[in-house]
Amino acid sequence: MPGIFRRRWLAAGLILSATSWHPARSQDAPPLPGPPPGVSGFPDGGAMLPPGPDGSAPGITDPPGCTCGTRRGPGRWWWHRTQCKRHLQEHSLGYLEEFNEWPLGASLYAHGKTQVANGEAAQMVFFHYDFIDDTSRLNVRGTDKLIRVAAQLPTCFAPILVERTPATPGLDQGRRLALLNELAKGPFPVPAERVVIGPPISYGLNGQEATITYGSQLNWLQSGGGAGAGAFTSGAAGSFSASGLSGSAVFGR
Repeated sequence: MPGIFRRRWLAAGLILSATSWHPARSQDAPPLPGPPPGVSGFPDGGAMLPPGPDGSAPGITDPPGCTCGTRRGPGRWWWHRTQCKRHLQEHSLGYLEEFNEWPLGASLYAHGKTQVANGEAAQMVFFHYDFIDDTSRLNVRGTDKLIRVAAQLPTCFAPILVERTPATPGLDQGRRLALLNELAKGPFPVPAERVVIGPPISYGLNGQEATITYGSQLNWLQSGGGAGAGAFTSGAAGSFSASGLSGSAVFGR
């Protein structure tokens, strides 16, 4: 037992003597050097250079690519992805000197103007149901649309689009020529390049959806705006008469 204690004391003494030769070092990082004379620093890391020899405006040096400091290891990768200012500015936040805020009224007006332009372009499309089946002649709906489109041509610069007919080759080209002939009769000149063939930029309802939707609307109107679309019966509750009171709806007069 005494030999074990002596060996432990000897080992402790050797360790203390070995560490006493080197002074302890501080764990704090040394302070960063300041900017050299004649160069002013910026918060984002950039620096202003002195004017050029010809009196030109001074330039700005590129800021450093990373502000993670002296971090090392896996923690540096996490910090660079989530907390590094330069990384966030490059990928999501942007730079303050490049931010140009629009006035509220101008931004709202531009947004609404874009929506109106998209709506006008969607109204310039002639679908299959605007023509008589398997012909290039316009039906009543298509004729009314052509009148509206001709009135919008001087102010709307969207092309007139004819829905293509892949199942019937050549039919879409005949409909395009028919529209050009009708538009040539108007006062506003329309070049041939203004009328094109392609897929519609706006999609309407198909036959089944249109039947359900418009059928429900007709039932709702016939019931006088009652609680349900299928609740219309003569004299049923929820229907309205000509006087505006419910209980005695009469139609067909």
